[in-house]
Amino acid sequence: MRVIAVVNQKGGSGKTTTAVHLAAVLAARKQRTLLVDLDPQGHCGLALGIAPARIEKGIEDAMQQGSGTALLDDGLFWEPAANLVLAPCTIRLAAFEAPGGPLAEAHDRDRRLSAILDRVAPRFEWCIIDCPPHIGLLVFNALRACDEALIPIETGYFALRAAERQVATIRAVADRLQRAIAIRVLPTLVRKDSPSSQHILTAIDRTFGNTVIPAMIREHDVLREAAGFGQAITEYAPTSEARRDFEWLAEWLITNPVEAQRSEGVSAGTDRTNPDAPLMAKLAAPRTNTRTVDPPLIEVETLSVNQAQSPTAENRLAELAERLRAAR
Repeated sequence: MRVIAVVNQKGGSGKTTTAVHLAAVLAARKQRTLLVDLDPQGHCGLALGIAPARIEKGIEDAMQQGSGTALLDDGLFWEPAANLVLAPCTIRLAAFEAPGGPLAEAHDRDRRLSAILDRVAPRFEWCIIDCPPHIGLLVFNALRACDEALIPIETGYFALRAAERQVATIRAVADRLQRAIAIRVLPTLVRKDSPSSQHILTAIDRTFGNTVIPAMIREHDVLREAAGFGQAITEYAPTSEARRDFEWLAEWLITNPVEAQRSEGVSAGTDRTNPDAPLMAKLAAPRTNTRTVDPPLIEVETLSVNQAQSPTAENRLAELAERLRAAR
């Protein structure tokens, strides 16, 4: 299983958008993909149509109980699309990480997530981690668990300056953890018709060199719409330019592999050293221990894409946005 931590301390960089839609595109390619929401804001669940009120157990519960938790067999995972499994979080994740909280008091405080991923690795080919927008124990856990760090950088001046500090911080944390982590820089929110975006793209390439992925995520209104409808871009606008941006990103990652620390994971149920082997042998891969998301995806009225393109769509989208805010 290849593990990618999507991390940036600066808000508004497209971090969660990148994590969600990259995971969805990989899943659409029939790659078994686990999306871990490690950001206490819980936006991965919202982006995939799961209202916070429906989530009883989050990744913080599994991390607190440890890798032997029964939640990895039943109670944690959701399956919003074929081959895409979400490990959501709740607002309790913030308290879990806080000074004096359960994570801070644990002797293996930076290894809890890694131990969980070790256990579920045979079930998945990819794991995408959406990290919180700050450096703390949760990010330490993500960097301990991952094979590579994907840093989305908005094409703005302040974002560029912040990214330099971000890369330096990740390298320092990796050194502290004694981990070899591949660092990938991804330009996001790119406006191709904007001279300033083009200048920042040039500066990103000059600053970060061969760590820059030769792909970009352009600014697309359809990505904001998809979030409002609680759908991945693969479902909301499968033929859009936005999806093509993420397809190009996925293709580059697939064709540029790294040495995964969990490279010896095998098909579910065949690894006799895996404590889950007896259980997994009885279950049909890749859909294991998950609950599907049945309509309505979010507990508010949703619109079809065709409705969204109707003459009254603007008013109805505004109404939907207001009700989404209430649902959160």
